[in-house]
Amino acid sequence: MTPIRNNVIVKPFPSDEMSEGGLLIPESARKISNKVKVVAVGKGTKARPMTLLEGQTAFRVRDWGVEILIDGELHFIMEQSAIIATA
Repeated sequence: MTPIRNNVIVKPFPSDEMSEGGLLIPESARKISNKVKVVAVGKGTKARPMTLLEGQTAFRVRDWGVEILIDGELHFIMEQSAIIATA
């Protein structure tokens, strides 16, 4: 799947199973991680060229993007502007 214009496809990293205090977090209470891996990028536009690269680790704005399943795994399609930092 290839995103168009300034869109990207990202895959979230697994969420933490333990709290900072060492308590086990039940799967039903875990939030989807905002740390993601960039899977695919669009070509961008003249006005807004793409700055993200495939394979980069990044952080997205929580609760942004359209959820999709690729090979049974959760991914998000979102605008490049929803990525707030890269690692």
